[in-house]
Amino acid sequence: MRVRFKKLFTPHETFNEMCLGIENGVVEKIEDSKTRCDLSFPILVPGFIDSHTHGAVGIDLMSATVDDLQKLSSFYAKHGVTTFLPTTVSDTFEKISRVAEVVEEFMKTQPPGARCEGLYIEGPYLSNEKRGAHKKELLKNPDLGELMTFIERFAKVVRIFAIAPELSNSLEAIRYLAGKKIIVSIAHTDSTYEQTIAAIDNGCSRATHLFNAMRSFSHREPGVVGAVLTDKRVFCEIICDMIHLHPAAVKLAISAKGPRRCVLVTDSIAATELEDGEYSLGELKVVVKDKIARTKEDQSLAGSTLTLDEAVRNVVFKLDVNLKDAITMATQSAARASGLKYGVIRTGRSADFVALDENLKVVATFVSGKMVYSI
Repeated sequence: MRVRFKKLFTPHETFNEMCLGIENGVVEKIEDSKTRCDLSFPILVPGFIDSHTHGAVGIDLMSATVDDLQKLSSFYAKHGVTTFLPTTVSDTFEKISRVAEVVEEFMKTQPPGARCEGLYIEGPYLSNEKRGAHKKELLKNPDLGELMTFIERFAKVVRIFAIAPELSNSLEAIRYLAGKKIIVSIAHTDSTYEQTIAAIDNGCSRATHLFNAMRSFSHREPGVVGAVLTDKRVFCEIICDMIHLHPAAVKLAISAKGPRRCVLVTDSIAATELEDGEYSLGELKVVVKDKIARTKEDQSLAGSTLTLDEAVRNVVFKLDVNLKDAITMATQSAARASGLKYGVIRTGRSADFVALDENLKVVATFVSGKMVYSI
């Protein structure tokens, strides 16, 4: 298959008026546009990677079935996502294990749209002081025996594990997880600068939804925010729905980290692409009004109703970030932060790419060279 384009972002290189060649599901070459092409689009970019999502279209991961994940796969593809990591909220490990079993089974199937590359465990090893939309009664300090039992069973399923560094036994848990090649993310934490650096030294390489559910920055105690923004070993997630973060905070993060260390995520919940109303996020009731999700109990922000293509448009059109950088944060940076080999258009790599129009609306989505969505 040959696909003509006006502009292509790899994302770090830009090509104009050429043709993308695909054979056996991988990128073969980028060649002269005079070659006969099967399809033609204005803009091609690597497939988006939503590495932090709790659900959408009425589906909450904590109660999802394999059929539900198939539906989510199609939903994500509609928004340019070719790879996603379903994400838990705090619960018992008995319940989280049931979720992991469903994800494990789904990963054995041929999805209709975006592929799943593992599970993101967010909770229960989180701070009560910064719990956000996590149920207080379910939070706890890391239990190494419990953790080891869970990971021994689901080592091939779990890709990212979020943890608050200041909790008792956290450093031991971080070392264990990192030793198992699981990405450890700093999350829902009141940790100091020194505690955060210790966590990074022991294996943390990611920060969950930067600024949100984190100790605030102070010029004398920079805290977790100061640590992750200044340490080159850490990738920082950004929810760019224009609700979770002030535009200046997003610009600050991109300026401090650079687009190759910032990761656009949605943190989307079941209400995404549905009407305002009451929904569930794990054990919590969430009320969505004007597309803003808050817990019914204490009005804390509870994920988002954002899609990743909308996040890219927000960064470009509302924050005036150049398209190349915006695409990088939704593709290659997301892949590198998640230990994935996707996120680039390169010879020999999987042909995962998205066709966009001039307004950055998704026109078509391809996974391994197969069109899984088109308008």
